[in-house]
Amino acid sequence: MEVAVLKRLQDKSKHACKFYGCGRNDKFNYLVMSLQGRNLADLRRESVRQCFSLSTTTRVALQILRAIQDIHSVGFIHRDIKPSNFAMGRTSATHRVVFMLDFGLARQYVNGKGELRSPRSSAGFRGTVRYASLTAHKNREMSRKDDLWSLFYMIVEFIHGSLPWRKIKDKEEVGRLKEEVSYDKLLEGLPLEMKDFLSHLQQLTYGDCPNYEFMSNCLLKMVEKLGAKMDDPFDWEIVADNTAVPSVPRSFSKRSTVTIKERRYEYEYVYFFTLFYCCLIKIIPGIFDLLADCQQ
Repeated sequence: MEVAVLKRLQDKSKHACKFYGCGRNDKFNYLVMSLQGRNLADLRRESVRQCFSLSTTTRVALQILRAIQDIHSVGFIHRDIKPSNFAMGRTSATHRVVFMLDFGLARQYVNGKGELRSPRSSAGFRGTVRYASLTAHKNREMSRKDDLWSLFYMIVEFIHGSLPWRKIKDKEEVGRLKEEVSYDKLLEGLPLEMKDFLSHLQQLTYGDCPNYEFMSNCLLKMVEKLGAKMDDPFDWEIVADNTAVPSVPRSFSKRSTVTIKERRYEYEYVYFFTLFYCCLIKIIPGIFDLLADCQQ
């Protein structure tokens, strides 16, 4: 399923990784795709307050919403929308682009004719407990709206730093809390536009096509009211001296006192030294063979 979805998204979504190939051997199946950077779960946990600013949250949510719309447009629902399944690009051209990952739980919601598939009476739970919709908790057939419910929970967590059921592992208990939770409490401190976003979600049924444009406009209005710009640095791009830089690889130590720029040079030095060393390993035996031939 992962390969099928990724192939469908090629050239149709800038939020999909580039597909290079796939195959299998005696031990495992494999998929080769473009490598991305840090995922949003790690970036949030490593922030100072373990949450994102409203500006970063709304701009990231806009990209996630578009990624969800893209997968829906090719006939699939993701069914495991969560922060760790979204990562920032790792190149200079993509480090501000959010990429959607892991289509292992995806399901085609339309048939070969493009018609909506009838819901199964019991579908079983799919997804991640913390971000799953109530539909998933009730083991009912999921649809496009359920991916967006997961996005809603992500937005709340990004801003507040946690969800009320964060420490609870039991699926049934989390489902009960989601039914009983006060949405006013979840929306506390959030702009009024998020109430409109939620209201639209609550009206959607299994067969409904979400109004992606309406939800996108809700987020865009939030950005405008904040006076933010789409090209403003994200929270993780801001360092102590208020200089914007790309997100750095996980292996870089937080305690390091060197600058990001110096780290980049260090990383490139190691890379080129390793490349040079590998070339020597290949070339030196040939040089010895040539010298031996000359002596003869």
